[in-house]
Parts: sequence; structure tokens; C-alpha cells
Amino acid sequence: MLLATDLDGTFLGGSFEQRQQLYQLIAAHPDIDLIFVTGRGLESVMPLLADPTIPQPDYIISDVGCTVVDGDNLQAVVEVQSRIDDKWPGEYTIHAAVEHIEGLVRQDVPQERRCSYFVAPDVMEKHREEIEKIGESLNCDVLYSADLYLDFLPRNVNKGSTLTALIEHLNIDKSDVMVAGDTLNDLSMYEHDFIGVCVGESEKGLLSATEGRARVYHASAPGAGGILEAFSHFGFLGAEGIDAESRDELTPGSSDLVIVYHRLPYEEYIEDGEMKRRPHRSPNGIIPTLASFFKDGKKGAWVAWSIKDESLKKFETHTDVDKEKYPNLIAARVGLSKEEVDIFYKRFSKEAFWPTLHTFWERASFEEDHWNVFCEVNHKL
Repeated sequence: MLLATDLDGTFLGGSFEQRQQLYQLIAAHPDIDLIFVTGRGLESVMPLLADPTIPQPDYIISDVGCTVVDGDNLQAVVEVQSRIDDKWPGEYTIHAAVEHIEGLVRQDVPQERRCSYFVAPDVMEKHREEIEKIGESLNCDVLYSADLYLDFLPRNVNKGSTLTALIEHLNIDKSDVMVAGDTLNDLSMYEHDFIGVCVGESEKGLLSATEGRARVYHASAPGAGGILEAFSHFGFLGAEGIDAESRDELTPGSSDLVIVYHRLPYEEYIEDGEMKRRPHRSPNGIIPTLASFFKDGKKGAWVAWSIKDESLKKFETHTDVDKEKYPNLIAARVGLSKEEVDIFYKRFSKEAFWPTLHTFWERASFEEDHWNVFCEVNHKL
């Protein structure tokens, strides 16, 4: 399935526990693709990409649908973006046309192919007809949401139209897509035959506009909790599948100790085409010593890399370590290819990072390709 979700109040909303449950659910299921669909400018989305607790999106649609980029490299999806560019008259043209209207306050945020203002409800009511005529004359759509935000967008460009164009470009079946939002600027996503959820505490205007639509679920829980509700409601993974990701004995974020190490607390081996695990054969050494911290039932997580072999069964992100010895210790496996491991440790770390760290900078050898892999691996952590 593919989750296309608004950010503020939706994917980033809800309780800490609900957010962590949703994020871990997505991380544990590689078959769930993710698209951020937000009113934020791209620059305002970028800090989220550096947060290791937030799943990385496959694509980002920002500026209320006016910008669409690949989530890995932030490069424009040209086939979709070029059509939007052709419709945009330019922000200076729009600002010059509305600057005489008192009460419009320009939003001081980075934006592309969109012009946005703060407008109080009484001001909007007074000048609505004039503002809409200006938009019409400039071939722009006028969007007013949350009784505060006024956006001028290229004609017929919005979250829903851009998401639809991207889905068609990627050749994805609409029935495999679920959209999520909480304000009127998300409404267009529900008007393109996608399954959808309005999370709890959504704007009244959005709830009214989607009332009675069989393919739109109105959740009771806000933010991430509402998305989890919708997963169960529409049968994505099923309620049992979602519950299986929740561990009563280890609530997300409640670890007493987190260990980040270059080796897992058990050995992995392949048998009959399946990745299996067993205790380390040596009872001594640093790993048994570190693991002993969890013998008394201490809650914890052990983060380490593991080879992700596409020929094997589905990669497990989280596994138990030893239920008898360490009942509340979970291993968080970061999937890397053999090439990534080789470049990260034997190439960049050994030849560039460690010499520099130990002040033998004259011995350091840098290659840009190795640096890119080093960054990508750290980003996965």
C-alpha cells in the first residue's frame, strides 16, 4: 500500500506513543510506501528528513501541491513538475495585484510556485469576491483554510491533482493508496477516488465536505492515531497486524538503555534460504558483557546493522534477542547491502574518518562516492 499524508496535525500529530507506533509500523513493513503531502515549503520539510525517528518518504509533495520531488535526492519529478511550472504567473505578479488590500499579511516562509498570506475571517469575508476575481484574472486558484491561510496556486493545481499525477506517473493502482489529512487544504486529496481518513480533531469544514463519502473514514483519534485507526478500518495489514507491532513489554520510547553497536547481540546464519540466529559461540568478550546489562529485565534496544539480502524472506526490522535471558531486549536491525558495509567500514571509516579522528590527517584518503555511502548509512540509522 501507499500512504499519502499531510504532516502538521496528521502524520506529525497525535500522542508520542501513537506516532512511534505508526512510524515503527511503516519501518517494519517495506511494502508500505510513503509520500508526504504538505502545505509546507520544501525547505521546511527538510529538517524532518534528518530525524531518525521519522520514516523517510519515497516522495514529497510540498507547497500545497506545487512542488514534487523524489524523497531520496530531493530532485524534481520533472514529468509532473514541468506541467505545474507552465501554469504559474509568478509571485511578484500576484503580490502586486493584491498588495492594496488591507489585512493581507504575507507569509514569510520559503515557497515555490505559490503565494501565501495570513488573513482573518472578517477580512476574507469582506474582500472574498475581489480576491477571487484577482485569482481568476491571473489563472490561479484561491484556497482559504483554517480561517487563517490564504493561498494563490496555479490553476487546478492542489494536493489532490499533483498526487494523482504522481501516482499515474508511477503506475500505481489508486486502490492501493490511502490519503490522510486534517484541514481544508487537504480536501482535494479526497476528491480523486482515493481511500482516505480525516484524522480526529480535523477542521470542521473538511469533515462537512467529506461527510457521507463511503471511501473516507472519520477517525476519532487525532494525528498518527487516526491513521492507525484507518489501517484497521480499511483492512490494511488488519487490526491484528497492527497490534503485532506493539509490544506490551517494551513501549516505544521507554527503553532504559539503548546500545548502538557495529555487531548484533546474536550471530546470524542462512539455512534453507532463511536467515536464522543463534547465540554467539564465544561466551566472553564485549557483546556478552554489554548484554548482561539487560539480565534483570531492563528494557532496552540494541541497534546494529545486518545484511539485507533481497533473495531471502522479508527483512525483520525488530527481533527478540533471547526471551529467557533478556526478556525486554529488542534488536533493531538496520538493513545494509554487503557493498554498503564494505564501503562504510573498510573504505571510508578506515581510510578517511579514523585517520582524521586520530589527527593523522595526512594519511586520510577521501573519495566522494564513499562519502555519499557513509552519509546514506548514517541516515538509515
